Amino acid sequence: MMKEIDRRKFLFGAGGTAMALPWLEMNAEEPATKKLKEPSLRFASFYSPMGFVRDYFFPEKGNEDFLSMPTLRPLKNVGEKVTMITGLARVNVRGVDVHNQCSSCYLSSANPNADFESAYPMDRTLDHLIADKVSHRTPIRSLELNCNTFKDLRESIYLDNISWYGPEHVATTMKDPRQVYKTLFHTGKSDKDITDLILEDAANFDRKLSRHDKDKMDEYFTSVREIEEQIDKLRKYYAIHERADMKEPDEEPMTRGEYIRMMGKLLVLAFQGDLTHVATMMLAPERWGTPQRFHELNFTKSHHGLTHSQDRDDVKKSLSRVDKFYVELFAEVLEQLDAIKEGDGTLLDHSMITLGSGLGDGKDHTMDELPIIVAGSANGKIKTGRMINCPEKTPLANLWLSQAQLMGTGMEKFADSTGPLEGLLA
Repeated sequence: MMKEIDRRKFLFGAGGTAMALPWLEMNAEEPATKKLKEPSLRFASFYSPMGFVRDYFFPEKGNEDFLSMPTLRPLKNVGEKVTMITGLARVNVRGVDVHNQCSSCYLSSANPNADFESAYPMDRTLDHLIADKVSHRTPIRSLELNCNTFKDLRESIYLDNISWYGPEHVATTMKDPRQVYKTLFHTGKSDKDITDLILEDAANFDRKLSRHDKDKMDEYFTSVREIEEQIDKLRKYYAIHERADMKEPDEEPMTRGEYIRMMGKLLVLAFQGDLTHVATMMLAPERWGTPQRFHELNFTKSHHGLTHSQDRDDVKKSLSRVDKFYVELFAEVLEQLDAIKEGDGTLLDHSMITLGSGLGDGKDHTMDELPIIVAGSANGKIKTGRMINCPEKTPLANLWLSQAQLMGTGMEKFADSTGPLEGLLA
């Protein structure tokens, strides 16, 4: 009988490199029934700053076709696996900076009336509460990614992080794709590419695989090779460009879109290779005074500044282009996950990926009617391809509680939740 291989173990190359295995059927069969085990559920939360232009994001009352909205049209390719949730809100604590609250408290939704060791209602965030329960399944406890390319330190740490171990105890994010790559695929002291080393070590192992599993391994190694090539280009660029002297953003070797795409691809590889089941990704900081270069949109603008002038038609149009740009990049991650077959479905089917913002309206700084999209069915437990219209001011924490329960935490209460989100489950 073929020896079972633990999916949490690595293949090791001669140079000390390590790579986890993607989902393989040979590892997933129940010995007695030969049926495939249910794949592990993955959790990820994407954060887009300062809300979205509401007129282009939320459909009018009575219209359930949210994918027809200009900002959300990029999601159409995976529309059947996406859920829009309206009516969610957070409590805005008056007297403290609203933007600092939006990002730093987004995944904690802490009760604003509780006692905290911070000026903001901060607490241990949802991703770490989930990781506390599921991190034994994977080599990496959780993954915190951040697509902020700014080098200046003019803004606070609260604006640049959604993942916190606890009040004032930030989970430091990774902003450099090379750092993320090294974290996922530790390459030891060898100068060889990781896939070269792994393929050498995997030759005997490969002969035991079915055609299906061989295809899965080839798919995974090809994806890693593509990232390797991009990382190598970055390495060569930085060998002749001093990073500390670089200005934001014109001297970046990647466009804004290329940079976010690479970070998204690394997240996909982490989920595909079973390296982690918990991840967060900030598409941009919550507020930054320095203008941002949006190469693909052919302009350099302050995202924050745009939100405060969106009552002007020309500004509103520019801002909606930024919103759509971020949704397009989010949609690409979903499409990649959905293209990876795993068990009886796809990697997206076995995930729960949320895109949201801590502000409902970037101009008026309201936290009502937060823009929230959830992708993936959580192994068939979430009914997708629809809108869920919650009563006004339904706590965002109700969604977080439901996701925590789906991830198997056994949690019965989260922050200011009033219960699991009604209507979410299939």
